[in-house]
Amino acid sequence: MRTYISLALIFLIGVFPCSSQDGDVKGTTPSNTARTITMIRVTDSIYMLKGKGGNIGVSVGEDGILMIDNQFAPASEEILNLVRSLSEKPVQFLVNTHHHGDHTGGNKNMIANGTVVLSSDNARKRMIQGERDAFNKKQDEAFSKLVKELEASGNKAKAVEKAKEKSKEKGADMSEFEATKNAYPMITFSKDMTFHYNGEKVMVFHIHNAHTDGDALVYFTESNVLHTGDVFVNGRYPFIDRENGGDYDGYIRALSQILNIIDEETKIIPGHGELGNKGNMKYSHDMMVALKNSISFHVLSGKTKEEILAMKELTKEYDAAGFGDFYITAEKFVAMIYDEAKRKYPKPAPKK
Repeated sequence: MRTYISLALIFLIGVFPCSSQDGDVKGTTPSNTARTITMIRVTDSIYMLKGKGGNIGVSVGEDGILMIDNQFAPASEEILNLVRSLSEKPVQFLVNTHHHGDHTGGNKNMIANGTVVLSSDNARKRMIQGERDAFNKKQDEAFSKLVKELEASGNKAKAVEKAKEKSKEKGADMSEFEATKNAYPMITFSKDMTFHYNGEKVMVFHIHNAHTDGDALVYFTESNVLHTGDVFVNGRYPFIDRENGGDYDGYIRALSQILNIIDEETKIIPGHGELGNKGNMKYSHDMMVALKNSISFHVLSGKTKEEILAMKELTKEYDAAGFGDFYITAEKFVAMIYDEAKRKYPKPAPKK
């Protein structure tokens, strides 16, 4: 069956446009005695680390340590201490499943520790663009502040010109942006790649336009363990990052393809939530399809966003299961689906 899953995962690349908790160990850092990260044994050699950011996957073996995602920068020390409790070998490789900071915030710390970081091409581009956007925003704010200070002279036009001159004197020209060194993946891929590591084949696949346009899945073939990043979040409404290439239908398509190739024994490390299985993923997939269909029906019937948001029965089942208790509430999720439906069906169907 594992050979079949491996072959099916290879097939998955062609069809896209190009559980039980066995162990529980909690970690601390010297500077923070609060227990913030829980380590869960998935198999004898694979662990899941749960904390404030995205779930981390860790493969430990004779070759060394391969890690998937790394939460926020302040957690790096605690994460490394936990990993060292499993093995004295170094963290050789780190795979970023996508660009969001709750999964990649510790990249710079891990690179400083000697780790080689990998991601899809798009994920790396998005990380650098995020830093560029933050730089530009900071420059805009500094420029506006300088203009206000100079406006005291009473001539706004002259104040703007003086602000431009002072910005150049201080080297604050937008064109001078440079990405931080040793903070981003140094190896990237456009489709897929394979590790032969710790006694098994580890397959990494780029999934197009699901949670973002830079998502990656990591599958441990012998262990039958899949890390999905945020292409699957267990027991909660997912966030679809449209501004960074995410797509609701693409997300459903990704889950559908994964469901067709995993089996009942596959253990799933989700981007967020508890360790999952095929049943958990199918429930999330079916939830997304059901809500899309029902909300699209009401959009085509001419209902307004406010009227649809008031239909609490649409999400009653999933809200009772706790899906709306996290970052994406039921209201946010319904509003997102409404917006998607309006883009797809801009005019309601004519009444007969």
